[in-house]
Amino acid sequence: MKMLVAAVLLIATPALAQLPPGMKMPPPVKVGKPDTALLKAATAEAPATLATLERLVNIESGSYDTEGLVAIGNLLADELAARGAQVERMQGKPGTRGDIIVGRLTGTGTGKLLLLAHMDTVYTHGQLAETPWRVADGKAYGPGIADDKSGIAVILSAIKLLKPADFGQLTIAFNTDEEIGSLGSGDLITELARGQSAVLSFEPTTAVPLEGMIAGTSGTNSVFVHIEGKAAHAGNNPELGNNALVEAAHVIAVTKDMDEGQGKRRFNWTQVSQEGSARNMIPDDVTLIGDLRDISDDRVRAFETEMKRRLATPSVPGTKVTVNVQINRPAFTADAASLALIDRARSIYQEAGGPDLFVLPRSGGGTDAGFAARAGVPVLEALGLPGFGYHSSAEEYVLIDAIPRRLYLAARLIRELGR
Repeated sequence: MKMLVAAVLLIATPALAQLPPGMKMPPPVKVGKPDTALLKAATAEAPATLATLERLVNIESGSYDTEGLVAIGNLLADELAARGAQVERMQGKPGTRGDIIVGRLTGTGTGKLLLLAHMDTVYTHGQLAETPWRVADGKAYGPGIADDKSGIAVILSAIKLLKPADFGQLTIAFNTDEEIGSLGSGDLITELARGQSAVLSFEPTTAVPLEGMIAGTSGTNSVFVHIEGKAAHAGNNPELGNNALVEAAHVIAVTKDMDEGQGKRRFNWTQVSQEGSARNMIPDDVTLIGDLRDISDDRVRAFETEMKRRLATPSVPGTKVTVNVQINRPAFTADAASLALIDRARSIYQEAGGPDLFVLPRSGGGTDAGFAARAGVPVLEALGLPGFGYHSSAEEYVLIDAIPRRLYLAARLIRELGR
């Protein structure tokens, strides 16, 4: 227990925690008195939130696991209906697995809010057997528990703390393809966000070194470079061929510096696809696939133009190089209204006994906040539980003691914006 307290203090105390290089805590915000009744209710609800998390974790729901996504979608539809929501199963674009579950609650307030979380995870089926649900040392563990089953659990519990006067309409959306770019659900998220007073997105926040908020995310884009060569026998007459793989190596060499580093454009080659390859044949068809993160569609198109310029003349005579950059998920940049929501969230969180939240200017990852922001409404990101180990080989976990203050934060924000 002493070790847990020490760890929580390390996370909660800016003076003891190490911020990312070049970052500093934002200016302090004014902190008011807590709503003691709401905090008490949030604390009482925490065990139910943990129980919901266990149920969610025990359904494997990787982005390509159709059976798991259908199962967890059915569970969420039932949970929303049990809370009085009108539930609709919406279809994404062709190829989207499972249904996008949308619930609507109508109150007597005036504010309209969209609450977002996703049910898919980065894990393949079978991960649960290797890293099963468990609770130890103040943490709950399991695949996808932070990203983003914690966000779902916080939403389902937070709406139980509300009264009809606390909102005009709540729309809750759980999609199935966030981890693979939301290409099937992104346009739907934008439409659901139109006309809302605000959008609250429940991606997880960090547990180490500090809990935080996110003022910007990166657009996630795919870079495809196809190299067409000419096949020949690798031993008898290789000089009759045009080696597409050698040209691919040249492409990598002359473009690897297009990555600008932490906090700026990120670009990395991540995959190679080779059609009809054989060890004893000069390769004639190679595709390089890269991951590109940037802050605007305009910068992505400028990147594409520069890459085409660099690759206009192949180094291997007779090869043909084609460049295509696909914009997947748009970047999110907090506007003035969204920044005001961040400050209000920081104040509310401290009311509940939480630490002051670090504000990350921009993350290297992309989230559905980018699609929501396209609707021109304020968006607040990272309202899920603080966690660690997601998108890595580490064992993923969330901090259990953060549940009451996270429920308080969500419910208090909904009340203020909804009334």
